[in-house]
Amino acid sequence: MQAEYHSSLIKIELTMFCRPSRNCVLLLLWLPFVVVAQEEEVSQRIYSATPEESIKHFDIPTGLEIELVASEPQVVDPVAIRFDAVGRMWVVEMNDYPSGNGTSRVKLLEDLDSDGTFETAHVFADNLVFATGIQPWKQGVIVTLAGKVVYLKDTDRDNRADVHEVWYTGFSEDNQQLRANHPRLGLDQKIYVANGLRGGLVKNSRDTESKPLNISGMDFMFDPMTGEYQTVTGNGQFGLTFDDVGNRYVCSNRNPAMQIMIEDRYLRKYPSVAVSSVKKDVVKAGQDSAIYPLTNFWTTSNLHEGQFTAACGVMVYRGNQLAWLKDAILTCDPTGNLVHAEKVQSTSSENSHYNYYGPFYYGTPTPEREFLASRDHWFRAVSLRTGPDGCLYVVDMHRAVIEHPQWVPEELKDRKDARSGDDKGRIYRVKPINARLEPKWNWSIANYSTEELVLLLEHPNSWQRDTAFRLLTEQRPEEAVMLLGRLLNYSREPVARVLALRLLHGWEKLEVAQVTTVANHYDRRVRVHACIVLEDTWKDTTEQQTLARKLLTDRESAVRLQAILSLGDKVKHDSATWTALARTVLKDEYTTQAFLMASGDDIGTVLAATLVNKASTEITDSGQAENTYRLFHSAAKKMTAEQQAIALEWIAELPKWVNEKVVSLGDVRSVRAILESFESLQVDWRGQVAGLPEDQRVQFDVIWMLAREWINHIDTSETMKREALALLAFARDSKTLRELLSNPEFTHFHSDILGLLHFEKDVSIWQDIISRFPSMAPSVKRALIDVVLRDSLRVKILLDELEANTISVNEIDAVRMKRLTSSGDPDIAQRSKALQATIVNADRQAILEEYKSVLELKGIPKEGEKVFRQNCATCHRIGEIGSQVAPDISDSRTRQPLQLLTDILQPNKAIDNNYMHYSVVTKDGRILDGIITEETSNQITLMQPERKIATVLRSEIDEVQSRGVSLMPEGLEKKVTQQQMADLISFIKNWRYLDGRTPLAKPLNE
Repeated sequence: MQAEYHSSLIKIELTMFCRPSRNCVLLLLWLPFVVVAQEEEVSQRIYSATPEESIKHFDIPTGLEIELVASEPQVVDPVAIRFDAVGRMWVVEMNDYPSGNGTSRVKLLEDLDSDGTFETAHVFADNLVFATGIQPWKQGVIVTLAGKVVYLKDTDRDNRADVHEVWYTGFSEDNQQLRANHPRLGLDQKIYVANGLRGGLVKNSRDTESKPLNISGMDFMFDPMTGEYQTVTGNGQFGLTFDDVGNRYVCSNRNPAMQIMIEDRYLRKYPSVAVSSVKKDVVKAGQDSAIYPLTNFWTTSNLHEGQFTAACGVMVYRGNQLAWLKDAILTCDPTGNLVHAEKVQSTSSENSHYNYYGPFYYGTPTPEREFLASRDHWFRAVSLRTGPDGCLYVVDMHRAVIEHPQWVPEELKDRKDARSGDDKGRIYRVKPINARLEPKWNWSIANYSTEELVLLLEHPNSWQRDTAFRLLTEQRPEEAVMLLGRLLNYSREPVARVLALRLLHGWEKLEVAQVTTVANHYDRRVRVHACIVLEDTWKDTTEQQTLARKLLTDRESAVRLQAILSLGDKVKHDSATWTALARTVLKDEYTTQAFLMASGDDIGTVLAATLVNKASTEITDSGQAENTYRLFHSAAKKMTAEQQAIALEWIAELPKWVNEKVVSLGDVRSVRAILESFESLQVDWRGQVAGLPEDQRVQFDVIWMLAREWINHIDTSETMKREALALLAFARDSKTLRELLSNPEFTHFHSDILGLLHFEKDVSIWQDIISRFPSMAPSVKRALIDVVLRDSLRVKILLDELEANTISVNEIDAVRMKRLTSSGDPDIAQRSKALQATIVNADRQAILEEYKSVLELKGIPKEGEKVFRQNCATCHRIGEIGSQVAPDISDSRTRQPLQLLTDILQPNKAIDNNYMHYSVVTKDGRILDGIITEETSNQITLMQPERKIATVLRSEIDEVQSRGVSLMPEGLEKKVTQQQMADLISFIKNWRYLDGRTPLAKPLNE
């Protein structure tokens, strides 16, 4: 039993299970400890631990320790930190969160006694509105505020800003959490800013003629030297970071780390092709994510429990103290009171990932454990930073409530503890136990010579490299050119070479020979940047063309990706180098997309040049096959009639390849892609096939025959069977497809088959198919309705069945019903609206009107729990009570009481097809009722009340019918009084607050 269990529940268990015995005595002795544990947890929620106490609540990997380096009153509500060139800590305090009353501050912290604690604080700037991020620049700092980017500077050395320049304005101010943030200096010597998800129309305040820039869906970048600004791929919510070689990562609530794969400048450069994705989740996101908090954290949606719900402050650890964590991606989740670490292993331009938990010294991830987690509910990590000592610094805003009022249920918007902790804040340092850290007096590099700064580009700790890079960017000393050139040519550190390359390139001091040197470097990261500088310094010389061909054919996907983006407009698309890429790019999704972008309108010609050889793709991997499909689909749309003939001749080779080897998934996907594109363009490809020589023409009949064989062969994969079904659609083999639709062994393909039958025009065939609707699985029903909606004749057949009540109107979900009622055909729209009006019968509507008075009663949630247990728990689950058979009703944060009352009294008004009531009649006369949860070729699985599972072999089934109604019966009002109904609704709305751990503005009714 866990601490969060209620003492009342413990009493119930004692009553039910304990008799006077030794065990009962032991349980009674144990009971007080449970109650004490519960009280301690509630206390932790209501009262903040002292800075010293908070250290004791952390769980951290063996061999590490966590230290407090700053706390209140020196820091209050910190959300971001940076270290300047003399080792001082700059802190952004968002004290006005969430109200926005202009009490944000920028503070400057110093460790004057060199004891490792920043005990001296200076208010550098105050009365700011929603300060969110900071970037040291020259003698001041760039700060992101509400709607703007400003530059603050202290000219009289009193540690207080006396220069306040507004550089950019127009960032959205819709929501306090969703503001521009995290300014960071990139390797191109530009400042990057995370958008905050809300966009805006941004202008340069220092240029009266500047035009507004729409940054919706994008991040923002500007040149601090010239003031030029533009959009970049994004967008990040609260967090932006770079790795050692300038790859950019952002995050959002449900996405802990997204790598930018294709920058926006390349979308502008190659505008003729639409791109499906420009950033990649390199850490599992959304419902695929997993976090392991030590607290029982409250989420606005219990459906997201155990997942990222507030991912922020993403950072790539690049320090030298936690060597085993090098290059790991760290993300904060303040609602979970934790910092998540995950090592991303890069394979070319592809990334694989695994959780990097627990004791890492032996490289073994420990499952279900976070890198850093606290039992203190007030620990709110929101940002991370690597310090001058190479350690990890964790920024703890330290609030009782971190959720913004806009995203919480109505009853929590004015909770009593909404601003508890607005006088607190902590910053921690994570380091190895007994680590020998960089002496404090070595933290200052502000007065280093140019030579010393250049040498720091090889330092093992990122702070020294980044700070030296920034100082060199600011100063641009002439004597640095020779020193950087030497570093570029001779450094043993690839990262140092990249930094030297980008500095020289940014200053336009790069020599041709130096570009050649880096293009031939052994480390792929250096070669990637060689592509970038070659792009900007292109003069179309013979030497550069040679370099371009070398980089485009590089063995590493990461290099090929950047080479295609950078040099795709520099080489001829009919060259052997470029056409050969049509095969090599298929190993990676983003390289494939880049190739399509750069090829533009020439892609049809490029692919046709490769198809002339009539060679198989030889691709069996499903991911690469998908890339193949994307490439062939786009290329086929750009082909001339002559090139289309080449493509059809290539398809005719498929049977030969099948005879020579195992069938290639890439080949079959390619055939599908080509023919789909031809049909979308209304190309008469069948007529072209008829005009082919006989030896090629008959091969298409062989292909259709092979498709039938693949479908029926036991060893054919499901993926290949789906492709074979698509081939039958191109063959217009309606007969075989309909036979498969009636075959229970192909139940899991029925949705695909219905979609492929779109070409069938025979009304009688559709009448037969639609008549089978009641016995179809929920997913198949949706697929059938979708294909029916594509043709008005099919729609009218469906309406006939609905009007005859052979199909229940309840079977049509709201989205699809909307398509029917808004049809451009007046007859269809009118008939659909009439059917829609019959969904709720008059009796149930009258009962709802009668019971609306329930909403005026004061519901008592604890009494409602009893009503729920007695009447609802067999099919619904709330918290630890009941069985999850029907839809989840525990996530009621957005549901108003009237909506809940309507759902209870009119359960058939809006039914999710996944929860439709089915009856299975067996041949021996049994009737099984429930929800179909799974169908296979030989059995059906039903989930029944109390989560009882019934599995029936198809050979035993006589009939399967949908009743067109919910599993929840009508008539609950006959079993409960109106007061009990009010209690039940109150319980559904307020069940999560019954433990008393969440201070509410208004106490719950007792």
